[in-house]
Amino acid sequence: MRSPPCWKTLCLQRSKSTVLQQQFNRVGKAELGSVALPAIMRTGAGGPENFQVGTMPQPQLQITSGQMHRGHMPPLTSAQQALTGTINSSMQAVHAAQATLDDFETLPPLGQDAASKAWRKNKMDESKHEIHSQVDAITAGTASVVNLTAGDPADTDYTAVGCAVTTISSNLTEMSKGVKLLAALMEDEGGNGRQLLQAAKNLASAVSDLLKTAQPASAEPRQNLLQAAGLVGQTSGELLQQIGESDTDPRFQDMLMQLAKAVASTAAALVLKAKNVAQKTEDAALQTQVIAAATQCALSTSQLVACTKVVAPTISSPVCQEQLIEAGKLVAKSAEGCVEASKAATNDDQLLKQVGVAATAVTQALNDLLQHIKQHALGGQPIGRYDQATDTILNVTENIFSSMGDAGEMVRQARILAQATSDLVNAIKADAEGETDLENSRKLLSAAKILADATAKMVEAAKGAAAHPDSEEQQQRLREAAEGLRMATNAAAQNAIKKKLVHKLEHAAKQAAASATQTIAAAQHAASSNKNPAAQQQLVQSCKVVAEQIPMLVQGVRGSQSQPDSPSAQLALIAASQNFLQPGGKMVAAAKATVPTITDQASAMQLSQCAKNLAAALAELRTAAQKAQEACGPLEIDSALGLVQSLERDLQEAKAAARDGKLKPLPGETMEKCAQDLGNSTKAVSSAIAHLLGEVAQGNENYTGIAAREVAQALRSLSQAARGVAASTPDPQAQSAMLECASDVMDKANNLIEEARKAVAKPGDPESQQRLAQVAKAVSQALSRCVNCLPGQRDVDAAIRMVGDASKRLLADSFPPSTKSFQEAQSQLNQAAAGLNQSANELVQASRGTPQDLAKSSGKFGQDFNEFLQAGVEMASQSPNKEDQAQVVSNLKSISMSSSKLLLAAKALSADPAAPNLKNQLAAAARAVTDSINQLITMCTQQAPGQKECDNALRELETVKELLENPTQTVNDMSYFNCLDSVMENSKVSPEPGVEVWGRTGRQAAHTQEALEEAVQMMKEAVEDLTTTLNEAASAAGVVGGMVDSITQAINQLDEGPMGEPEGTFVDYQTTMVKTAKAIAVTVQEMVTKSTTNPDELGILANQLTNDYGQLAQEAKPAALTAENEEIGSHIKRRVQELGHGCAALVTKAGALQCSPSDAYTKKELIESARKVSEKVSHVLAALQAGNRGTQACITAASAVSGIIADLDTTIMFATAGTLNRENSETFADHREGILKTAKALVEDTKVLVQNATASQEKLAQAAQSSVSTITRLAEVVKLGAASLGSEDPETQVVLINAVKDVAKALGDLIGATKAAAGKAGDDPAVYQLKNSAKVMVTNVTSLLKTVKAVEDEATKGTRALEATIEHIRQELAVFSSPVPPAKVSTPEDFIRMTKGITMATAKAVAAGNSCRQEDVIATANLSRRAIADMLRACKEAAYHPEVSGDVRQRALRFGKECADGYLELLEHVLVILQKPTHELKQQLAGYSKRVASSVTELIQAAEAMKGTEWVDPEDPTVIAENELLGAAAAIEAAAKKLEQLKPRAKPKQADESLNFEEQILEAAKSIAAATSALVKAASAAQRELVAQGKVGAIPANAVDDGQWSQGLISAARMVAAATNNLCEAANAAVQGHASEEKLISSAKQVAASTAQLLVACKVKADHDSEAMKRLQVNNGEKIKLAAGNAVKRASDNLVKAAQKAAAFQDHDETVVVKEKMVGGIAQIIAAQEEMLRKERELEEARKKLAMIRQQQYKFLPSELRDEEQN
Repeated sequence: MRSPPCWKTLCLQRSKSTVLQQQFNRVGKAELGSVALPAIMRTGAGGPENFQVGTMPQPQLQITSGQMHRGHMPPLTSAQQALTGTINSSMQAVHAAQATLDDFETLPPLGQDAASKAWRKNKMDESKHEIHSQVDAITAGTASVVNLTAGDPADTDYTAVGCAVTTISSNLTEMSKGVKLLAALMEDEGGNGRQLLQAAKNLASAVSDLLKTAQPASAEPRQNLLQAAGLVGQTSGELLQQIGESDTDPRFQDMLMQLAKAVASTAAALVLKAKNVAQKTEDAALQTQVIAAATQCALSTSQLVACTKVVAPTISSPVCQEQLIEAGKLVAKSAEGCVEASKAATNDDQLLKQVGVAATAVTQALNDLLQHIKQHALGGQPIGRYDQATDTILNVTENIFSSMGDAGEMVRQARILAQATSDLVNAIKADAEGETDLENSRKLLSAAKILADATAKMVEAAKGAAAHPDSEEQQQRLREAAEGLRMATNAAAQNAIKKKLVHKLEHAAKQAAASATQTIAAAQHAASSNKNPAAQQQLVQSCKVVAEQIPMLVQGVRGSQSQPDSPSAQLALIAASQNFLQPGGKMVAAAKATVPTITDQASAMQLSQCAKNLAAALAELRTAAQKAQEACGPLEIDSALGLVQSLERDLQEAKAAARDGKLKPLPGETMEKCAQDLGNSTKAVSSAIAHLLGEVAQGNENYTGIAAREVAQALRSLSQAARGVAASTPDPQAQSAMLECASDVMDKANNLIEEARKAVAKPGDPESQQRLAQVAKAVSQALSRCVNCLPGQRDVDAAIRMVGDASKRLLADSFPPSTKSFQEAQSQLNQAAAGLNQSANELVQASRGTPQDLAKSSGKFGQDFNEFLQAGVEMASQSPNKEDQAQVVSNLKSISMSSSKLLLAAKALSADPAAPNLKNQLAAAARAVTDSINQLITMCTQQAPGQKECDNALRELETVKELLENPTQTVNDMSYFNCLDSVMENSKVSPEPGVEVWGRTGRQAAHTQEALEEAVQMMKEAVEDLTTTLNEAASAAGVVGGMVDSITQAINQLDEGPMGEPEGTFVDYQTTMVKTAKAIAVTVQEMVTKSTTNPDELGILANQLTNDYGQLAQEAKPAALTAENEEIGSHIKRRVQELGHGCAALVTKAGALQCSPSDAYTKKELIESARKVSEKVSHVLAALQAGNRGTQACITAASAVSGIIADLDTTIMFATAGTLNRENSETFADHREGILKTAKALVEDTKVLVQNATASQEKLAQAAQSSVSTITRLAEVVKLGAASLGSEDPETQVVLINAVKDVAKALGDLIGATKAAAGKAGDDPAVYQLKNSAKVMVTNVTSLLKTVKAVEDEATKGTRALEATIEHIRQELAVFSSPVPPAKVSTPEDFIRMTKGITMATAKAVAAGNSCRQEDVIATANLSRRAIADMLRACKEAAYHPEVSGDVRQRALRFGKECADGYLELLEHVLVILQKPTHELKQQLAGYSKRVASSVTELIQAAEAMKGTEWVDPEDPTVIAENELLGAAAAIEAAAKKLEQLKPRAKPKQADESLNFEEQILEAAKSIAAATSALVKAASAAQRELVAQGKVGAIPANAVDDGQWSQGLISAARMVAAATNNLCEAANAAVQGHASEEKLISSAKQVAASTAQLLVACKVKADHDSEAMKRLQVNNGEKIKLAAGNAVKRASDNLVKAAQKAAAFQDHDETVVVKEKMVGGIAQIIAAQEEMLRKERELEEARKKLAMIRQQQYKFLPSELRDEEQN
């Protein structure tokens, strides 16, 4: 066995040598290998030395380490072997990279114009950024290796170490490429590139040394690894200095090292204190624990110092900060371990106090270190003196907005706000006094005064809110004052805020670019081990797109840092950041999708971590970009103008270079690429200009600025593409033309943006708009000229001109007579037509090829058209009369027009190959040319029969030949099967065999399509189920990556392009969002609770939170579009996105806490995240409320009313049950006045609510709140009144509560109608609906008042209840008749069940009409109300079932209405009888009830029609029988599968015969299960046969007889299934030794008995000659083969025999030890006799019980079955 961790001291021969070596061996299973760990023999000195517990002897002579014999090392585990493989391959990669660093990269020839210089500068910046990012990753990976390899090797996560090693090597490989390029550029610029190459080599060498020491099999001491890691950090810093990228402040790094050393010194003090404890501890085990804890503390501290040295040069990188923080956590954990071990080891308070103080010092030093790192992570010290105050003001005003409704909290926040603004005012005044420029001083003092005034106003408002805490008006005033103060702060400290936000954006952009670079390196490294080429291809594609965006982001950061006061530089950074988000998000998604397909675990982990880091960086970037844009927005137009002017200057420089013959393409530019870019950028410019014009028309300066920026960015792409085209063109004239046209575009665009700036200031000025339109048209024309300069485009224009010039000849009035014969002219025309047709096809091909191809084909097309037109004119001269001649000319004109269209389509496609539908347009234009040629030839050859058809066919075949040569090109929008149908249709003109073949193929295709659709649906459902299950399983296990992705995706979708027109109104989306936001708040609170009580459930809650947020974000986009104005819309979106970031953080923390439930630090972080999410939820609600406060109040009110209705329903249940008791001795009179008064108050509130529906939102909100308050009081007082009536009169109680429930329901509908009508015109349908709702409300309140007055009047209360019910049914009928579909659908069965209640209610109503007793009438009223309402609801829900046809739906709705109308007539007649009871009137009751009964019959028939042929009656005994039989068969099959998995228990000590019997038992049990399954299926077939023969009706009218048979069959099938299940369990228990063979025998006999019963049940009705019965008994008379029933019997017999055989071989003789003493012996005899008597009694009781069970079962058997059994 291996020993536990210890310090081993081996004393050999009079202590001549001491070998000290730390071992990490733990107790475990025995392993093969040598246990000898030999000492190293050295001569000793000083003689023997005593050994004492708790102290360590001094080293004698010297210490030797690292010389242990390798042969005695334990063998490597599989994880260590995998790491060894990873390190070896990584070392090869490092050596390969090192070898490439001898030479520079070869640079392409570059010009000296602005674009070439910019390319050089940008390339250098990009290379520096990439190298910096990769060095960050290398140092972070090194620190990770240091952290992960600390401690016991058995606990090391070798996959994570492999991931760190992979990260180092892959980033070093990528870095070497960048270093070579940068060194070449530096040499080109006159710098020293050789030094850079050397620095990179040094780093590679240090990495190589590190990898050697990290080998699992390495015997080198830990210190060597730490030294190698330190060297990696040092060489990294030197490399960064070489490229001028060591951007971290040296003072910061010095402080970092000092703080790390401070941690080390405090930890050393703690170790000393722990040592004191160990010395005083007498228990050796506890002493060892203290020493081990102290040693661990020392190790983790030295590791922290080493880690700090490694990451210090790159501490600006979050991944490096993360590693340092991780090392700090390990120190904290080990310090805690010291304290815990000390507490366990001693009770000496003084010693423990010293340890505690030392541990606190360690914690404090660690906190100082972490704070120092965090300060750098947040971007260093605050910028400017105003920073802290402005931050406080902005945060506190947010809190005030979200605290609306809580006056105390608002006033508390206002106090904080007043203090912060006071500080800001003082700071501004101090600046003003120190300002030398009087103008600046005056501006500062003015800003301070505005701020002071706004503060005073806010303080006054706060006092008002404090004095009147319940006044909403005062709170609103405070909110408005705080908003004013916020605006004043923004104005006063604008520059400080902007600088801070831009600085944050620079930081976020750098990190996002770095994370993206590292992810690309990881993706490239993972390619070799990815088993899914499609996923890898998708990842590579997304990496390419991101790689194109990184340079823009890097340039944006560099530009902003080098010009901190330049608005255009800041806006360029914002634009680059926003453009980076979408491709970055797609790359994250692609990376995460690829991870599961990577076979190498280390590579997979690296890619996963990089993707996670990139996702976090993108979230930071999105937030920072949004905030920076808000601060820098107004300067967008100026920035756009500046950019366009600089582009124009660059083009002028390019023109000069072209004139001197020095214009060269930039690296990577080709003619094809630049031409395509030019086409794409032209489109982008046109689209951006359209957007700009739209925003100017709206008059929104902010959005106009954004649109101007889009125009400028598109123009930059255009400028680059135009320069590239010119540089790639050898013709100087073409070069000049292209650059001239591009400059013209810039000039016109400059004018456009200038005009836009003027026009946005005058939104309604027609003159400005007109000027703007003219300038925009000029830009559009300039763009067209620019595109026309492209090679190929010019030639197409020339061809179009040639066609136009040639076509002028057709305008002549007459043509000279022809000199050729008709045959010659016709032949010439045919030849020219073929040539033109061929040219058209070539032109189509060339438009998809190179510009040179297009130039050649368009020239040929122009010449061929000229020849064709000449031949056509010749043919026109041949025409005998003017009419025929005019027709030929008309056809020639048509050909001329279609030719021009073809050329234009080819030109358009060549300029923009990716444009949608252009290929289809080109193909259509080519067909049009062919068709128009055919028309002309047809007309000219009508005199030659048959020739026309053949020529047309040949030309058409020539046209489709080109399509057939490109089978991948789309030519129509039809699906495969539609195309197939079309081919079949067209093939009908073919000979008969073709029709037959295609018909057969069509039939197969139709069958395939049906099967395919079914398979696709099943696959879709299966995938959805799998996804749901995986999500739930992942969330339960704490895997939250998918959830965070979902949230991030939802956040990103809010920024994506415009969606279609929203279907609902703002109020609809507001309602849903409020509900969802509140659900999120509830889930968050539950997460906080579960974090303490049950962290395992956090995953499920996190999944719920993710789903809820997804719904919220989905609703937010249409809500923003339908908001009152764009500002509110964007505010809502921003708030929802902020909430999303909060939710993502919370979900991440939940996952972390699930992984380590006892981590107090993570728990604290989760609670803090939850608090932030709750705060963000309140911000979302506030944003929604800001839009429509009144409708928001209506939503809240409607929710409250729903709660009241639910409460009243509960009260009705109590009343019906007779448990609504009065309190004390109160009477109804005590409450009557209160009810009447409150009801009248509600009527007044209703009037105010209706009046304010179209008034201001503020008044509407007050009215809604007031009405809810009143209905709440009314419901309470009515409940008390109902209780006072006493539980002895429940029906009257129900009448009263129903009356107030009707009022509440009407109020809910009224509030909904008010919300819908808010802000609508008087003639809107919503306002009409509002008036109707108000009428219903008044009616129901009046009804309540009447009911209250009649409650105690015994003579009229029944009559009054009936009147209220009639009114309620009328209202329900109105809802039923409305075209609004129900909220959910139900089945026809539910509908049929609901009709039964009407029959009962009808009987009650007739009885009440006859008796005229008030209590009967009240009971009828209550029952009728419920029955009719349920029927109408169920009828509508069933009618709207998706599988119900329109005709059946109308029929059901009509009969539902007729039934309700008939019942209403019945109740009204009862009401007439109550008022005037006569014999004649009572006799008429029967007629009314018959009408209701016939309506119910028609209703049921309508429900039957709804069911269709596939539906069955669930009450039908035949159906029940079949279902039960099939269910029994399934149960038996499941039991058989269970048996298949059983294996006999292993009994190595017993003879083989016993095992053989157990196998026999299992085999027999399996055969019984199989046989009974077949038997029940055969019985099911017999059951179907009986139905088919008519012996049992499919749906019998009177199902008693057949029902008995069905019940007999059902019970028998159930018994077979149950018995088989018992048999399987008994067999399982028997072979595993848990049950007796007797139980198995009994189970087998029960199967045989129940099988016999099933056969009898079938024989009762079945035809003895039927096939099914034969299958049930003997298979078609064959003598040997047994059918299902007999097979069961035989298998059961086999099982019984096998079990009895096994039982017989058991040795039943038990050894009884007889006690020798007399008393003991007698006691044994008595006990044995007692046990015998007890067993006999139990046997007797068991027999009686069996007899009773059989008697009970016998009672329930059908009579026929009983007779059969007796026989």
